[in-house]
Amino acid sequence: MLSPIQRWIIFGVFCLATVGFMSLEASLIWAMIDKGFSGGSTVAAVMNTTVLGGIGFLFKKLVEDTFVKPELLPMGRLHRLATDRSGIIEDGRRSNREVFETRKALVTGTLRFVEETLQGWVPGSHFELCVFVDAKEPLLFSYFDSNHDTVARSMSLREQNAKFYIEKGYEVTKVLSNPTSQPRVVGDTHDTKASYSFTTDEQRKQIRSSVLLSLDLGRPFALVVSSNVKGAFKESDAKLMSFVRYAGELIRSDLLDDGFVDEIRAMKPALFPASVPMIESNAAAKIGA
Repeated sequence: MLSPIQRWIIFGVFCLATVGFMSLEASLIWAMIDKGFSGGSTVAAVMNTTVLGGIGFLFKKLVEDTFVKPELLPMGRLHRLATDRSGIIEDGRRSNREVFETRKALVTGTLRFVEETLQGWVPGSHFELCVFVDAKEPLLFSYFDSNHDTVARSMSLREQNAKFYIEKGYEVTKVLSNPTSQPRVVGDTHDTKASYSFTTDEQRKQIRSSVLLSLDLGRPFALVVSSNVKGAFKESDAKLMSFVRYAGELIRSDLLDDGFVDEIRAMKPALFPASVPMIESNAAAKIGA
């Protein structure tokens, strides 16, 4: 990827080349007229249209690529992601923080990284990113949005009712129950065929399109990315879909490391009441053994 200085150099060379081509064209036309070529004006018009038109198109594209379109993924942002992750892990070890909270902080950091990258690339001014775990009692494990909020409106409702997301018909519950390797794109959440569920009217305005990705075919956890613009996510956009998958793999590694996602029910039994009898039974069996 070119540095800003390198791009300025290329831009300068292009400008000099453009001036050179225009000078060459002018000299050719002058030579033809000087030799008495009667169609000089017609040739000049054709050459002007062809040469200047082509140069103008290339100039427009170069200006857009150099000055208008930002880098999709600056190296500095990747470096900050790695540094932040190292800091979270080190802080967790020093403070003996719960594994649950450390994992949550790592995943939230990844969601922040994704949100920053989507800004200016994907249509929309407000993005919401969520990671859900468990199919029987879905839990919104981590959340981040463009307001830098890390607590979603539905989290408190989920604490009161472990089946909240299932009962409300959240689209992600279908992905958790039937994981596939292909991302599911909802181009218009207001389309009646989508049957997209909203907690509040404000949420209805802020979530106009979404992409949902199952992160593991054998375990129920998923990534959901939403925009406040309809049709923001295109399955045909290979770069975007690859980036979503890349983020998903980062999150997947954090959830699978040391069997975390398999032990999450035992770590937080209050969040999974249906699992309490099973956890107690397994604990009794271990003691008996």
